Amino acid sequence: MKLIGMCISVDEQGCLVLPREPLAAVGLKPGDGVSVNLAVEQEGMESLCPQLIITPHGVGIALQLPGMPDDEDEADLTLSNELLEAAEIPVGSDLEVLCTTGAIIITVSDILNNLPHELRGLFDELGIDPGTVREVMRKEGYYL
Repeated sequence: MKLIGMCISVDEQGCLVLPREPLAAVGLKPGDGVSVNLAVEQEGMESLCPQLIITPHGVGIALQLPGMPDDEDEADLTLSNELLEAAEIPVGSDLEVLCTTGAIIITVSDILNNLPHELRGLFDELGIDPGTVREVMRKEGYYL
């Protein structure tokens, strides 16, 4: 994405006139319609500065975030494979979500957390390596 900034002034007739070059750079040509939306302060709310949004598709498209579902009822969290790879989390792993003040931490779930404490203690007493238990549980499955 390229951000084109410019400084223009309101003319004597109260109009804003945008230069031709930036409009052509974003693919707008004479006769194209655009949606112009101005966000200003509401009563009781202080506005730091008004926002002007110009888009050929309307403000709904301009404010749509990539990866966000169109249906507001959808509440699923989706992590891209690239994001998982960057965190060195194998695709398809079970994930654990930890919430704390000001942070959400997503980590690979430890499969041993699904075992009862008594069974984990028994494996520990027998000297069975936790890595071996994890490997067997992943390969053979587990039912509790």
